[in-house]
Amino acid sequence: MNTESLITLLRNEIEKTGYKCYSPDLPQNLEKIVAISLGEGTNERSLNKDILYSRIPFYLLIRGTSNDTETRGIADTIFKQLDHKTDLENDNLRVILISCNMPNYAFRDENQRIHYNINCNIQVEWKE
Repeated sequence: MNTESLITLLRNEIEKTGYKCYSPDLPQNLEKIVAISLGEGTNERSLNKDILYSRIPFYLLIRGTSNDTETRGIADTIFKQLDHKTDLENDNLRVILISCNMPNYAFRDENQRIHYNINCNIQVEWKE
């Protein structure tokens, strides 16, 4: 299992929306960006032992601007890009399904920039 290739695949998919994606933290001075981090998942081996199936939660933190309508639009765009996505491939992995919860307001930072989060799960097939 190569989580680096999984992060790369997810970052590339998010960046198709036009927003830069970082992992795992957001740079302090930028707006209209996304951070992604992986959670602890579960694994199952196939009978032939050459394929591993994983269910991995991942979390997105979206920093927009001080305008909630604009920031919500960014979150909705990223949600639409990822939710129910199937059959993505990178290196030795294939995405079976990405499922996302609706974007939720998280907080305003000290610069009044609004943040949203999206909690997602990904089902992946790894070839070893």
